[in-house]
Amino acid sequence: MKSLQGRTVAVIGAGKMGQALIKGLLACGVSRTRLRAADPSRSIRRQAARQFRITVVADNAAAAAGADVVLLAVKPQQMAEAIARLSPRLRGRPLVISIAAGITLDWLQRRLRGLPVIRVMPNLPATVGCGFSAIASGRRATPRHRRMAIELFSAVGEVVELPERLFDAVTAVSGSGPAYVFLLVQVWEQAARRLGLSSAVASRTIRCTLEGSVRLLQASGLSASRLIADVASKGGTTEAALRVFAQRRLQAQFDEALRAAARRSKELSWSSRTS
Repeated sequence: MKSLQGRTVAVIGAGKMGQALIKGLLACGVSRTRLRAADPSRSIRRQAARQFRITVVADNAAAAAGADVVLLAVKPQQMAEAIARLSPRLRGRPLVISIAAGITLDWLQRRLRGLPVIRVMPNLPATVGCGFSAIASGRRATPRHRRMAIELFSAVGEVVELPERLFDAVTAVSGSGPAYVFLLVQVWEQAARRLGLSSAVASRTIRCTLEGSVRLLQASGLSASRLIADVASKGGTTEAALRVFAQRRLQAQFDEALRAAARRSKELSWSSRTS
């Protein structure tokens, strides 16, 4: 956390993702005295203040006053109002980071004139420290600002810098991606129960298999296709199952689903740019 050492970070929006980042920063050694948050919900303010022992207030501008980094973790539909109230009271050219889906750098820069802006697309596993975040920098963001953003989001998982034009693809692949995994688990468990396994056994078997498979994929360094070949012996049970997936055109369906998600992301981004 060299780039963030001695810096004050204000988290505007203390919901799931805001709290995930607060938790990650504290775990990486950022001082509680250097962290502040704001949220309109009294219950969220109380819960976050109690859990993290930091200052959590209702007024966004009060939380952001004097901050070196202002992290906008509000919902996309709340962003215009949040910035309208916050922008006139920001002093000292803080770095502004937005994690709102569909809110483009151009939209942000037109409303935060003169300030360095970075856009980030994280995903839900960041709440357990295993997220994936894509980062795109605005024209006023310097290499120092980029390092600060990378360090901040590295506290909750992996980070990659990408041009913003790829954010629709990232949204479709990693932003929406956890839902694809949860859907797989859901239909897998249902199929297991139809084979006669109890709900408890089906759930335990599949979750253990899923976790172990991901660990093997990461630890082995082998491609997914190579690992599939290691499991699927010729004429065996796995080959029989994989043949059904191929016949039902699983790859084509997955391609279509991701294109639909990327298309919707682009539609939402366009509405944000023109609003």
